[in-house]
Amino acid sequence: MSGGNVGSVAWMQRRLPVFYLVFVLLLTTVMCWVTPPFFGPDEPSQSLRALALLQGDLLPKTGANEAGAEIDTGVLQAVDGMDAIRMRWERQSADFHDRAYGPVTASSQARWAGVRWSGQKRFVGFGNTATYPPGLYAPAIVGWRIAQETKLTIFASLHLVRWLTAIMAAFVGWLALRWSGAGAWSLLAALLLPSALFLQATGSQDALMMPMAVLAVAVVWRALSERRELTRAELVVASVPFALCATAKPPYVALGLLMFVPAAEFGSRGWERWRGPAVSFAVVVAASALWWRLVARFGVDTADGADPLRQMAFLRGHPVSAALAVGRGTAEAAWDFVHRGLYVVGWNDLLAHHGAALMLSMCLLVVALYAPGVSVRSWRARTLMLIAVVAPLVAISVAEYFIWTPPGLATVYGVQPRYWLPVLPGMMLLVTGWRAPRGESGRRRPWLLAAVTMLLICVACTLPWMAARAFYRAGLMEAVRINLQ
Repeated sequence: MSGGNVGSVAWMQRRLPVFYLVFVLLLTTVMCWVTPPFFGPDEPSQSLRALALLQGDLLPKTGANEAGAEIDTGVLQAVDGMDAIRMRWERQSADFHDRAYGPVTASSQARWAGVRWSGQKRFVGFGNTATYPPGLYAPAIVGWRIAQETKLTIFASLHLVRWLTAIMAAFVGWLALRWSGAGAWSLLAALLLPSALFLQATGSQDALMMPMAVLAVAVVWRALSERRELTRAELVVASVPFALCATAKPPYVALGLLMFVPAAEFGSRGWERWRGPAVSFAVVVAASALWWRLVARFGVDTADGADPLRQMAFLRGHPVSAALAVGRGTAEAAWDFVHRGLYVVGWNDLLAHHGAALMLSMCLLVVALYAPGVSVRSWRARTLMLIAVVAPLVAISVAEYFIWTPPGLATVYGVQPRYWLPVLPGMMLLVTGWRAPRGESGRRRPWLLAAVTMLLICVACTLPWMAARAFYRAGLMEAVRINLQ
């Protein structure tokens, strides 16, 4: 079938970016006003970090117990009010993954809906986000600034911040799909996951993490599909989102190794072919290392039972046991990502029905197996792709092993499924690059990809209803009405 014919893979592929942009802007706009204020993952502390950056606090201040900043007391009042609702909700169940639905009522939220900027400040600690770099907070900073100038309520301010962040995330995703060429089908599947879409409608730096990772991988994917090395301009473009992800969370540094793959696959200039990717990767590593060296004196946030010094001593005394614990924790995180990480709403993973995770997993598998691929043949390129995908996942487990896991435990605590999302675009590239080349298989493949994409969209469309039911035990319009008050 000719690539220009209506219904062909190429014909549909050219329309995916615009379709994605329109769909995601509509869906995430609804989500901005369906999710209760400050009920996104880490959204209270992420908002405080954005406000600290807005007032010029690039580095946090040190309080009695943890790093933080001077924050408007009106914001703190609204955050504490909604946090009290959430904390009462978590205590109702022994396992927060099995909490009852409907913790927020119209009256409980209305109590804080009228809170405004007070003009008074007091110090508050938020150590888990206080040291994050400013890069991915740009739309949130702009939103909070506009809200302050227009004297919106705190809840209305957060809704504006969410919406601007969602718009930015949607446009980055659109640009990535435009750039990716043959990779658009695979990357679109990753962008349409409910977990990613939910995060895009929050005032968190995590909202931009997935689209930025997709953009960086898209640049590499296009070069591979055109069977050439990355140009200097493409190396610059790819290094920016890789650096933004790596400075936010250092384990993502290894994703930058993907910039070496086209040189390993197609390069023929001896050592000179490595120079451009090496410089770009060095920029990614240096940006992450310099930032975290700068904030190292502020320490890291740890769980109550964790003790990094004792855990380090255990590692030195029992390296095999520690390695097995990290391996087991990573394997459990992989199952957790498939089982509950593809469709998540709320704080610490309030889950949809297990059938949704199964359906999404099957859709990703079908896309990975039947979407247009890149057919990487060089063992060097394949090895680089594998390391770029596996290393961040193991590094995440290692980090959580030290800062969130009690010493000597045989597994790893604290690995949230959303930490794996930015690695998923690289996983899709890895699968399509390693699989056997596939020719155009007649007329079935275009409609198979279209059908799977429509199924992903249908599942994503349940997200607003799921959020309304999970947080309010109410209908969609009722949840929106509560948030418009």
